[in-house]
Amino acid sequence: MTLAALRRAQELCEFCPKMCRFACPVSEATGREALTPWGKVSLAVLVGREPDAAAALAFAGCTGCHRCAVYCAHDNDVPAILYAARATAVRAGVAPKAWTELPARFSAHGHGETADLAAVHSTLRSGHGDALLFPGCDALASGGQEARDALTVAKALGAPLGIAAALCCGLKLQEAGHPELHLAHAARVRRVLGPKPVHLVFLQPACARSVQEWLLPEGSRVEHITSYLARALAALPERSRPPPLPETLVWHDPCGLARGLSELTAPRALLSAALQDFREPPRSGVDTSCCGAGGLLPRTLPDVASKLADERKAELDGPAVTSSPACAAALGATEIVSILARWLQGAPS
Repeated sequence: MTLAALRRAQELCEFCPKMCRFACPVSEATGREALTPWGKVSLAVLVGREPDAAAALAFAGCTGCHRCAVYCAHDNDVPAILYAARATAVRAGVAPKAWTELPARFSAHGHGETADLAAVHSTLRSGHGDALLFPGCDALASGGQEARDALTVAKALGAPLGIAAALCCGLKLQEAGHPELHLAHAARVRRVLGPKPVHLVFLQPACARSVQEWLLPEGSRVEHITSYLARALAALPERSRPPPLPETLVWHDPCGLARGLSELTAPRALLSAALQDFREPPRSGVDTSCCGAGGLLPRTLPDVASKLADERKAELDGPAVTSSPACAAALGATEIVSILARWLQGAPS
């Protein structure tokens, strides 16, 4: 977002009659007017380049879920506005530690996690497909099982995946108010990927959305794992498919998948094939409710993040399946690639 576009968006949000106030999961969970999209953006405008620590925490109250944008007449990118506000807090020296400690980790390890992601990454065994799985830091930090299942399923569907060498797309640097470092990290990852067109397949939807904005070589392609696998499944003859698993699960649309990537069909096609049945919660699709895992909220406002997750679990009201390593961890849900891996074990030989 350019500086002029950012200022225009701030003005539209500041003088809007708060049409999106009911759509923010953070303000909904806390009951605080100051944490509505309108309140946070207005505060960013009010404090300008001199925020204090209290303002920084208000800017932290955003998961990047874009639910507010669904109801915004101006289609304002509130997360982008608040990430820019977080950058002012970093420069003013009042940012939360969760934001300020990330640059050193990225410099030393190429990611912002405490786990040894390189060691987990080295255990993944790829196929020889043209497309590359980009597991991402969330999946690797949780042990990498989602990545292993994705590789297994892709191979079973006749669309094997290689593995991208990079550990992290760097989105967390942008979320933490380090836009220049985020751009520098993206440049390093592009060098690792090489100068030729690349087909990247992501487990974390928000990462796919972030990388779609990069200047990749012409002819490159970026998509989510559900889109890739649904296309492979469609090419698989019915006689080659095992019967559905005799289970019923509740589907949780990750915000980054439903709103960020506008992908609603692929995960449902996969679940329809793999499960006897699956249910939809009251809020699903583009109106999906946030699990609280994004925007670094668990690191800056952990109690709020936990409340969001608990409220979403209550709304799901049963064993859940999703397609985001971060959402799966927050909700205690099963990853869709894990369901598919179990289902395809019964495929005819």
